[in-house]
Amino acid sequence: MDRTRRALPAMRESVTRFLTQLPIVTLFGVIGIGYLLGQIRIFGFRLGVAGVLFTGLAAGALSPDIALPSIVATVGLVLFLYSIGIQFGPTFVNPFRREGYRDNLFCAAMLAAGAGIAIAVAAWLALPGPTLAGLFSGALTNAPALAAAQEVLRDNHRSLPAAALQRLIDQPVIAFGIAYPFGVLGVMLSLQVYRTVFRIKPAAAEPVEPIAVRDFLVQNPGVTGQSLADVLRIHKDLGFVISRIRHGGNILLATGDARLALGDIVAVVGNPVALERARHIFGDPSEIHLERDRGVLDYRRLFVSNPDIVGQRIGDLDLQHRLSATITRLRRGDLDVVPDAHTRLELGDRVRVLTAPANFDAVAHFFGDSIRGTAETDFGSVGLGMTLGVILGLIPLPLPGGAMLRLGLAGGPLIAGLVLGRLQRTGPISWTIPLSANLTLRQIGLVLFQAGVGTRAGYGFAATVRSSGIAMIAAGAAITAGVALASLFIGHRLLRRPFESVMGLVCAIHTEPASLAFASLVSGSDAPQASYARVFPVCTVAKIVLAQLLVTWK
Repeated sequence: MDRTRRALPAMRESVTRFLTQLPIVTLFGVIGIGYLLGQIRIFGFRLGVAGVLFTGLAAGALSPDIALPSIVATVGLVLFLYSIGIQFGPTFVNPFRREGYRDNLFCAAMLAAGAGIAIAVAAWLALPGPTLAGLFSGALTNAPALAAAQEVLRDNHRSLPAAALQRLIDQPVIAFGIAYPFGVLGVMLSLQVYRTVFRIKPAAAEPVEPIAVRDFLVQNPGVTGQSLADVLRIHKDLGFVISRIRHGGNILLATGDARLALGDIVAVVGNPVALERARHIFGDPSEIHLERDRGVLDYRRLFVSNPDIVGQRIGDLDLQHRLSATITRLRRGDLDVVPDAHTRLELGDRVRVLTAPANFDAVAHFFGDSIRGTAETDFGSVGLGMTLGVILGLIPLPLPGGAMLRLGLAGGPLIAGLVLGRLQRTGPISWTIPLSANLTLRQIGLVLFQAGVGTRAGYGFAATVRSSGIAMIAAGAAITAGVALASLFIGHRLLRRPFESVMGLVCAIHTEPASLAFASLVSGSDAPQASYARVFPVCTVAKIVLAQLLVTWK
């Protein structure tokens, strides 16, 4: 036993020396071990990618010399946030219409209330601003907010000696690490407690509405003699596509200038609701199935990998006249949709194209149809986009009282990604990133960031846990549970929003994907995910701003 005790310090010293001399081993070791540990489930709970942060804290606790270079965390943060912005950019404008205004204002108000709870807790425990900002960021599981707080400290205290500055910058990370575990688990516990107290039962799962083809006999005199484009232009939000027309015994590709006559048959692609809408427009269903005759017109499923068409609207491609083809369905990720003329193509989309068999080669060449191309990333546009984001983050924004605020490396790349993701294309530059590549880049950025900040704050983290760990854990739990339960009660009981949607809003307020998966499971619908996506960008920006304000609290 005595021999073992004497050997442990020597072993620790050897490990410390090895990790200090080989930071590249430290980096990949922290990522690999942390990621594996994050997959371990304990009572149904797992840390996921946050396991990298805690592994980094454990490694850094051995010695302050193990800290990875700060550029590791910086690059990871920019890559992570820019990728998020690019993904959510195409839907970023929509949240500010109709109920989106209400949802985003609600989330912003609850985050402000969360900041108030954090200030009250900090006042009770006499915590400094850096610790307060870290608790707030960890309790709401938001790494960008943590990075924003660190950046403010770095900018405001450049005159400090390097060692003192590093200790100051580590304070938010230490508090973040202490509050983070319950920040993840607490949201799911709050959802379950609220459901139990108010006896909320899962809503019946909505039936899946598959996309199908149905043929209709043209019986409505109001649509005859007009071009198909004029007929469809009159009716908004149709949700279907017309692929074929049988006119005078011939099966033709449905084009905008085709004119319908009584007795024609149209093949319509859409979900049941859209097909019922088509029945009211054209007439009764036909027993003739044009789609079964694949001699004249046939379809192929093709990957969109041609960078020249990425980001363009389907209507602008003029496929019907250019290639005598039309897109009837589009698969993006795991979702099948019926596109319209305003739908923009993205790398990795899989389209179902109807055309004559003789055109297959030309159509495949036009779209690219390369699975490799859907996974590759244009690092030229990624590099330019992130550069714009970094520059945007450096621009000072005036606040009342003469104070200045910067979006920083946490906010600038996110805003730039949202804007460029919305634009999708600027001249010859396509800003989109294939979904698979986006998820990979985002994951790489997140693990780099967590490994970097974890190793740099690990030494101070161990000392803080020993001295005041219980009080800090309780403080973080109070912020997490307070915000989650208050949001659930106000959103569901006072504002009368559907509980499934409120769960998604609460998960977005905490930017917690694990709790979002839990909410989707217990709700049996996609409502939580829809609410989450609608407010996620605003919640992230709001927490970045609030963390920068809290870190200067006295």
